[in-house]
Amino acid sequence: MIKKLLKILGGFIGIIILLIVAASLAIMFIVTKQRVEDQMKKALNRHVQIQDIKVGVFSIVSGIEVNRVVISNFKTEKQLEALNGKPVPANDVFASMESLRLKLKFLPLLKKQFQLNELVLYSPTINVSKNKNGIFNFDDLTRPKKLTKEEKAELEKKKAEEAKKAKEPKKPLTADDIPVAISIGEVGVKNGTVNYYDGTYNQRFQVYKLTTLVHGIKIDPKDLEKKDIAKVKVYMGVKTVGPMKTGSVKSFDIVLDISGSVKPFDVKTRKLEPEISMHVGSPDGQFTGLQIFNAVAANNVLTKYIGDALSFLKGKQSWKGSKLAYVDVWYKAGVAKLSNGNLKLRECRLLFDGMTNTITKAMDVNLELELLKERHNAVKVGIRKQVESGLKQLGAKKYANPEKITEVAMKPLVNKNGMIYMKFKIDGTVSKPEAKLTFPALGSIGDIIKQVAGDVLMEAGKEAGKKAIEEGGKQLIKKVPKIKLF
Repeated sequence: MIKKLLKILGGFIGIIILLIVAASLAIMFIVTKQRVEDQMKKALNRHVQIQDIKVGVFSIVSGIEVNRVVISNFKTEKQLEALNGKPVPANDVFASMESLRLKLKFLPLLKKQFQLNELVLYSPTINVSKNKNGIFNFDDLTRPKKLTKEEKAELEKKKAEEAKKAKEPKKPLTADDIPVAISIGEVGVKNGTVNYYDGTYNQRFQVYKLTTLVHGIKIDPKDLEKKDIAKVKVYMGVKTVGPMKTGSVKSFDIVLDISGSVKPFDVKTRKLEPEISMHVGSPDGQFTGLQIFNAVAANNVLTKYIGDALSFLKGKQSWKGSKLAYVDVWYKAGVAKLSNGNLKLRECRLLFDGMTNTITKAMDVNLELELLKERHNAVKVGIRKQVESGLKQLGAKKYANPEKITEVAMKPLVNKNGMIYMKFKIDGTVSKPEAKLTFPALGSIGDIIKQVAGDVLMEAGKEAGKKAIEEGGKQLIKKVPKIKLF
């Protein structure tokens, strides 16, 4: 009996090995450097150069590796013929990559399971550009290809047949549309670069050190409550190359370190409706002219109270440290909710939470601003200028002590920790935000002057009255004509 089982088992293993070898040999014959180059040229209308493709007898198990791929910008058929066998010029590169690794498990396919260990692009570079007419250098890839007369006739025939049929609303993709359970180890990009040029505004951007990986993917339509997850890891730098011509910020260079998870399908409806939970950190960054900061610095109530003491917010802001800038983000159906937001800059610290609509760009954010000790004197100087201006308007500059009034005016701004502290409500849109001061409730500098220097101003008023009477008497005497008695 045991011998019989071993014989059956041996035969089964032998069949599996034969299937693996047969599939690997098929891949070896199909996946060749020349064949892949030719197919890519035909599909992309671009000159393609591949250094080598590593395919072995057991590639179905070990995987396939494609090394050093370079793709040019759009080329006509004549240009492609002329470039045959030649390298892609450095100034004509649309995209390139050091390598691509594909590792797909073969045996699970027999059990209606899709298991992919790795599909990763290593060190890709993509050069994207848009000209002054708004045309991208990849638009040719999105346009439908030119059809022959026969193909056009066939397409028209199909359209006519479809028009006769009763139109049914398009069904949304659901988990039930997936025929197999999916398990994926790692998919994405490591150490990539994206260069973007916008000819409309003559503006350049760059994404550098881009690593974006979706890993630990498990989706099973039969067990969606437990297997509906994809983990995400993103690390990249994003910067402007030259000052911004438009938008919500003048310039920036920010490194992002993001980790989190995605639930692709809604468990109740089973529809494809991703729910994203992320922790977004920034270990290093700088920006200038952020519109939200500009709105805070220009708040009407504050400028009347402290002058331009917050104008530093309009300038360059920077940070360096993994615990200085972070926020938790939850996203679903166009709504992003922010929580536990923290940004510690050289001269202030900000805490924030709220929401923004990624479709309408509307925002509703609560912002707490705490100025570090280095900025206290600037605020004090700003308030004193407003006090002196108010005293001058009241004609009581020489009767009241501006320093004492300034100290009183500072008190509502200082919290129990001795820090200048304010709260704002940010609404409007991302590009045109409005900042409303919600704490502290500030009166006018004129009210504080009257509160602190009331008695002094009363005396100043009496003195001014006496002076007016005296001046009036003098003018009256001047106007009375002199009468000669003799």
